[in-house]
Amino acid sequence: MTAPIPFVPDRFKMNAAHYLAGRPAYSPRLIQRVAQSCELGGADRLLDLGCGPGQLSLAFSSWVGAGVALDPEPEMLRVAEGLGAGIAPNIEYRQGSSYDLSPAFGKFRLAVIGRAFHWMDRPDTLTRLDALIEPQGAVALFSTAIVTDAPIAWLASYHALLEDYAQSDPARLQRKSDDWESHDSVLARSAFAALERISIVETRRVSVESLCARPLSMSSLSRERLGERLDELLGRIRELLDAHATNGWLDERVESTALIARRESARR
Repeated sequence: MTAPIPFVPDRFKMNAAHYLAGRPAYSPRLIQRVAQSCELGGADRLLDLGCGPGQLSLAFSSWVGAGVALDPEPEMLRVAEGLGAGIAPNIEYRQGSSYDLSPAFGKFRLAVIGRAFHWMDRPDTLTRLDALIEPQGAVALFSTAIVTDAPIAWLASYHALLEDYAQSDPARLQRKSDDWESHDSVLARSAFAALERISIVETRRVSVESLCARPLSMSSLSRERLGERLDELLGRIRELLDAHATNGWLDERVESTALIARRESARR
């Protein structure tokens, strides 16, 4: 069993301001597919665990009656509350982590986790969620990935730069090691062992500014970790992208994925 990554509540304090600009958005079509698959309705409750800047809770807010968006980092919650202000009044934003989950949160139809499950004690989190998710409910893990085999001239060099500068992060090395267990394997040993994967692949226009913000959204490339080397990385990225951009824009292929995990008893 893979050891959990040590919990650092303020891991993303320096990255919060850049997260929305830097990370690829989840496809709206994926949100719709998951909402329909989970049969969400106006009486249902949503838990957005490790909500970050709140994209998922905002996206699902029109599909549920109420939701709780939970994150340990106050800066992330500040961004999330700003994103949802006036648009998602049915979402409550709370400071906390997976380690705070208890029956006091009440019951939920769906728990969504976006790009955050690897930061948690995954078996412990799933055990806690088993007490909170309704019998026919689900846990859904969301992620985005750049399609790296796409014929895009700048892509391989860009990702090579990110990987090279991220090597000093012990948490990243742990997740990249041969000993790291996949989310699928962890889920298969949990109460939520019935898995369904939905993916949407899209070609998107992305600005040079957004691609320069992407490393700033990553804890492994934070100013705290890299110091002056961060300026060096950003300079190399901008030089690379400017050589390929047209009027400050590029194309990339983005795969948005949801791994929906249900109890075996909830299989249709």
